Amino acid sequence: MNLVRKKFGELLVDAKIIDEQQLAYALSLQKETRQRLGQVLIDLGYAGEQEIVEALSIQLSLHVFHGEGASADAEMKALIPKDLALKKGVLPVCVENRKLYLAMTNPLDFQTINEISFRTGRTSVIPLVAGESTLLEAIEKFYGNTESAPEGKSTWEVLQEIQETENIEFVQETQEDEKDPRDVFGSDDPPIIRLVTIILSNAIKARSSDIHIEPREKDVRVRYRVDGSLREALTFPNQIKNHVISRIKILANLDITKKRTPQDGSACLKVEGTSIDLRVSVLPSIHGEKIVIRVLNHNMGTKSLEDLGLPEDTHERLLKAFSQPQGMLLVTGPTGSGKTTTLYAILNRIRSDSENIVTIEDPVEYKIDNLTQVMVNESVGLTFANALRSILRQDPDIIMVGEIRDLETAEIAIRSALTGHLVFSTLHTNDTVATIARLTDMGLPPYFISSALSGILAQRLLRRICENCKVPAEPPVDTGAGIFAGIKQFYKGEGCPACSNTGYYGQTGVYEYLEVGSSLKMLISDNRNEDALFEAARRNGLKTLMDAAIAKVAAGITTPQEVLSKIPLPRTEP
Repeated sequence: MNLVRKKFGELLVDAKIIDEQQLAYALSLQKETRQRLGQVLIDLGYAGEQEIVEALSIQLSLHVFHGEGASADAEMKALIPKDLALKKGVLPVCVENRKLYLAMTNPLDFQTINEISFRTGRTSVIPLVAGESTLLEAIEKFYGNTESAPEGKSTWEVLQEIQETENIEFVQETQEDEKDPRDVFGSDDPPIIRLVTIILSNAIKARSSDIHIEPREKDVRVRYRVDGSLREALTFPNQIKNHVISRIKILANLDITKKRTPQDGSACLKVEGTSIDLRVSVLPSIHGEKIVIRVLNHNMGTKSLEDLGLPEDTHERLLKAFSQPQGMLLVTGPTGSGKTTTLYAILNRIRSDSENIVTIEDPVEYKIDNLTQVMVNESVGLTFANALRSILRQDPDIIMVGEIRDLETAEIAIRSALTGHLVFSTLHTNDTVATIARLTDMGLPPYFISSALSGILAQRLLRRICENCKVPAEPPVDTGAGIFAGIKQFYKGEGCPACSNTGYYGQTGVYEYLEVGSSLKMLISDNRNEDALFEAARRNGLKTLMDAAIAKVAAGITTPQEVLSKIPLPRTEP
């Protein structure tokens, strides 16, 4: 068997379909995955399906099945049930003189040949070489569509509907003059590669921040997160699930042989000259590996403070906070609330040739000139805490810590703020006052917190009403205990092609800024509870997230339903 595979690989090299380096790499993967060499080459993008089929035909002296000529009468269908045909990758073509001609994606699968021979009572089974796409199309025509196909479509129909791949280039990061054997992408890509490419391309067009590829019992669902909400993009059959997953793993430099452990990787692509970074996370599930891809579009760039839409008073207070020579500013909110975007906007505003600014991030989402950016790598011990210790020996003026996750990082960050450094970081908390309680719960002494903390900015992102289909709306039936009672006119989006019939297009930020002044510092040092801190903050003019969100509804920017789904209900005034 090894001899056959070696000859097959050599045949492809002789035909200049692949080169020696690509063959060696594919063979090493094939030994680990135990897939057919031809399928490995297709998944890697080295060869097209038809090229593999023709090479196999020459090597094995077998005829090629082109998808036509299969007799779809009841007797032929009874020979091999459809579920078995799909599972084994076979199709009965015809019977002549008790010989069964069997189209196969793997004509060297002698176990299947013997099983079909025993099942059908045909002592002579003649295999024909078939490409997987060709065979799937023929099976669907032969047996008819199944319930497992999305929206009644066959696997082949799904692949056929894929558009031609656009001007997308996958970039492999290698050393100079070093050729990566995977760096082969042609314009005549096979259907699986085109499917993965179009999933990525459509996600970028839809302004998606994340792509979810979710295996289910009968199919695989692809969803895009757009403006903070997931929406279904397409489904494709389970028959091609493993090939799609392998393709994405290859692009992200992940191990395609590991299917039972989580993996994280990254990839880079260029769409019409624009660089797009992808962060790939693979998680095993009961129906297969789920993949989530974070899309970082560098064309969007970093925003300025003015672009964030901060209220004027909040903007002025922020400017005051980060113009100080030392102290700590925290930005809080759940995942996807725009915390990192805000921090980048601040760094863009304060960076200068006279300041040494160092960031610790996981991962580095945007590269900024004149900053030293460090990416966390826990596999080699480079955690937030360890990186922060090293940074303090680098004579920094300003430090940005991507996230405070534990007591150790929090202690080092606060000590840095107390010893002449300006420190920015993020936390996952509901509002500004809750952040103080969270730091205390982590184990930080209250006097540490009060001494170091300069300000806290809590934020959320709300979907904007689509301007193309914006119309007046009736007041909501449930106004959230009178929250929107003072608003005279409400608006909504009816849904149109521009917003994919959601009624929303884009996002707007809402902010709650708490300036930690002397009176509040005293209360923190006294370890007062959240209610006392909130009451003091309110007296000092704190405008809550709900206050900011109500203003957005009154201005016709968003809807009450969006506010109630994203903003925590206001605290009860003491």
